[in-house]
Amino acid sequence: MSERVLDERVGAGAAMRSSETAAAHVAARANHMMGCDVALWSAGGQAIAWEGLLEVARRLRRGAEEVLVEGFELTISMLGVTGRLSLAPERTLRQTAVADAMGLSLSRVSRVIDLLEQRNLVARGNCPADARATNVTLTRQGADLTARAQRELFAFVQSNFFDHLDQDEVQSLATTFTHLLNRSPPVPLRAR
Repeated sequence: MSERVLDERVGAGAAMRSSETAAAHVAARANHMMGCDVALWSAGGQAIAWEGLLEVARRLRRGAEEVLVEGFELTISMLGVTGRLSLAPERTLRQTAVADAMGLSLSRVSRVIDLLEQRNLVARGNCPADARATNVTLTRQGADLTARAQRELFAFVQSNFFDHLDQDEVQSLATTFTHLLNRSPPVPLRAR
């Protein structure tokens, strides 16, 4: 056997052990969070399915945030605001509509908009239809930065997520998450 082939096999074996170790470490978190009942899951892969979902989401979110902050001085929340405004008629939405669409409190969205406004990426104004409401408009500078950040984020997601899955895996995930998202929101056990 050639030295190169042996090196490749050793390297592949080490990578497999490393990924198995990472998966075992992630699965062990389920035990830390939910206790001894997790042992009921050991044969079916539920621990790695649950904790793996959370860990992959954390890693991708953290990586996406780094891309946006380093390249554009934007957070994911900021891009969420500017991205919604970029698609709105006249690039304008009520501040309450932005908060509702993002699933965030009005005060949280207001703080994000404050930061965007300080950089001249958005502008606030009175809503002509309701004097009590505040409109937020994406500026041209904000629209340009949003488009560049969206392209970079798309490339990050493609290379760090989709490039590691085949089409069947993507379809399986899409089917699974569609099923889960179409269910009622989770209900705490005490409320049942």
